[in-house]
Amino acid sequence: MGAGEFKPCRAACDFCESNLRFISGNRPGLLKDLSDLIGDAYDLMPATARSNPNSLFTFTLMNLVQPLANYILHSVLECAPYSTLSSMRLIIESLAVGLYADRWFSNDNVVSKVTLVKEFGMGRFRRCKKMEEREEMEESHGNDHLSLCNQYNALSREVNDTLDWLRGLLGGDAVDFIYEVYNDLSKPIHAVAMIDAKFNDRYVRFFHGAIFLSMVGEFPPMRTAVMPAECGEDDLVILDAIHWDLLLTRLSMNMLIYAWGVVTKGMSNGELEKAKAKIKETLKRIEEVYKELENRYRNKTETNH
Repeated sequence: MGAGEFKPCRAACDFCESNLRFISGNRPGLLKDLSDLIGDAYDLMPATARSNPNSLFTFTLMNLVQPLANYILHSVLECAPYSTLSSMRLIIESLAVGLYADRWFSNDNVVSKVTLVKEFGMGRFRRCKKMEEREEMEESHGNDHLSLCNQYNALSREVNDTLDWLRGLLGGDAVDFIYEVYNDLSKPIHAVAMIDAKFNDRYVRFFHGAIFLSMVGEFPPMRTAVMPAECGEDDLVILDAIHWDLLLTRLSMNMLIYAWGVVTKGMSNGELEKAKAKIKETLKRIEEVYKELENRYRNKTETNH
């Protein structure tokens, strides 16, 4: 293989170095918050993770969330917003499915859990809640659907009760907040996010395929197929949007970790207090960045007028 065949790799490295200088000079807070997201993914790992091989939640935390958190840093430095959004979305979805599996199938091994949750859908939290509110559950759907919605609604209530101390800050229930973050991340990448993967000659949902790949030692399928680009002044708005989404992803991730610890009793009191402190730290950072963005774009509007 000739040296010329490595030119795309060298170009990618050059872009990353250039983008690191650009972002460090223009949006240094973004790099700090990327580092904090990665740090939380490792720091909040429960001590029981390696001694409890049947937890799908801790499996996804180690084998999907941690690699994806690191990958987000690389995709930002490649100025690749779509792979960044996809990674953040998969972080939330994989932890939610892990929580769901550990809550309802606690006695099954991790491989069985992956099979049992193959039809999991984040949207069911919202749809089942609306059906319950309209009292439509028994009237227009079969017993299987009723049983499934009962699971989603019961888990939602448990998570909301666990995180009720955040209700005033979030402006509503925790599960609704997490779903809205997930849904907003989905919209720009909807066509890609809905693609099913093929694994062992059968089609599976994207998150399902990602978990299976992790089980056989593969990296989660989030490598971008788009060549890296060089960030410029026109990309600062996109970087600000990514920064905001990153903070909401970090908050959602930490909330799910805390909720899992309480609902499944999988974390010690000390670990729960640590997760709670990380949530409060993220909320404080969200407030700081919100004010920064508000001032930045207010001043920009006034300047343009």
